[in-house]
Amino acid sequence: MCAAPIIIIITNDVVFQWIRQNVASNAEQVVAIRNIVNQTSFPAPYILFGPPGTGKTSTLVEAIGQIYKLRPTVNILVAATSNYAANELTSRLLDCIPDEDVFRFFAYSSLKKIDEIEWDVLDVSNLAGHSYSNICYEDIYMCRVVVATLTTAGRLIQANIKSKHFSYVFIDECGSSKEITSLIPIAGLATNGNEINASVVLAGDPKQLGPVIQYDFLKQTSHGLSMLERLMNLPLYAKDQVTNKYNHEAIMVLRDNYRSNDRLIQFCNDLFYDGQLRPKASHEIKNFAVGWHRLPNRNCPLMFHPISSKTKQDKLTYSFFNAGEAKQVLFYVSDLLKNGLNGKPVNQSDIGILSFYARQVTFLRGLCTSNKWHDIEIGSAEQYQGREKPIMMISTVRSNCDNVGFLADAKRLNVALTRARSLMIVVGNTETLQQDPLWKKFLDYCRKNGAIFSKDSQNEEEN
Repeated sequence: MCAAPIIIIITNDVVFQWIRQNVASNAEQVVAIRNIVNQTSFPAPYILFGPPGTGKTSTLVEAIGQIYKLRPTVNILVAATSNYAANELTSRLLDCIPDEDVFRFFAYSSLKKIDEIEWDVLDVSNLAGHSYSNICYEDIYMCRVVVATLTTAGRLIQANIKSKHFSYVFIDECGSSKEITSLIPIAGLATNGNEINASVVLAGDPKQLGPVIQYDFLKQTSHGLSMLERLMNLPLYAKDQVTNKYNHEAIMVLRDNYRSNDRLIQFCNDLFYDGQLRPKASHEIKNFAVGWHRLPNRNCPLMFHPISSKTKQDKLTYSFFNAGEAKQVLFYVSDLLKNGLNGKPVNQSDIGILSFYARQVTFLRGLCTSNKWHDIEIGSAEQYQGREKPIMMISTVRSNCDNVGFLADAKRLNVALTRARSLMIVVGNTETLQQDPLWKKFLDYCRKNGAIFSKDSQNEEEN
């Protein structure tokens, strides 16, 4: 449970007693929470622009917790793009809101992965008895905070929940969902005809992966543009041309990065966020991997390991994989699990592996399973969006090819390179990757920081 609230700030409307004391030290989070609670942007949505590791989720949870305390007659709907994000929000909300006032509404399909759901979340859901329960009025009207995915929120409309029941609607990871999907928890639940009944808060990062569009002809339409990104192009959410500042009554950009070592965030900070992010990671995070003997530059916990192994294409899925890269990744995994990092143990759960190709993901999973490394998470950039790990390894796969394929997607690159807290190892073919302007910039950044592995360095792989 959270510590006792501490009185920090007084506004004209309410007295804020912060649930989490560390919020008070971040002026941008304080202003965002105050304005969300006070509905300063209403009837327009309030936008919380949260670049990687800037505490977006913490800000949302604090805002919801404050609304719960300060507005006791108000009901809140919290929606997210994925079950992972919805579960994470639920778990954090349970730290500051009584269990009986939180309801996590799952779709029937979630039964297939019920063993992956944390007990605290499961206990306040419609899967609590390890079986699916249809939504009922008691679940909704007896709980002040309801959490669901965007699509599952549509069931609330089908259940005829009154359009004025929710006074606030929060949508997390809004930048990664289609606008039509983001409208599901708004239309009918926050609106009644032309009347808007609830304050809407959209949280996300338009610089990271947007909606997944499967058909090429739709990629040329607005289907690939999220509601968050579209709204941020409107005058209300744009920087003032004179002051060069945002209107904080409608939008807040969080800038303090608490996730990563300075060197790990700097490249994406400069390339995607105009150098606006401020490194604020703890001493423990920043120095966890610094000094590791395998780093080309022991002061920089970043390594690019060049390898020219052959890329192959799966005959069934047509997806690419690279066995040589996978072998190199497994070498580093084995070394870290066996020897630790600077005298500190490394657990399987500390390591994440990302690849841009589904076949390489399944190939790596098979290799890890054969080594009984069941707690190492392996996934695509899409699956890792919103996630983080102390140690991240990236297999780029493309080698001796004419182009880098969808590795050239700037948003996908941004997601991949911002998941690591303390150590990042990228394995790939230098000659192939530097054909792409973005990857060339990343390789130049690695060279500038002395972060490219070479057999002439003191970190030569021991065979």
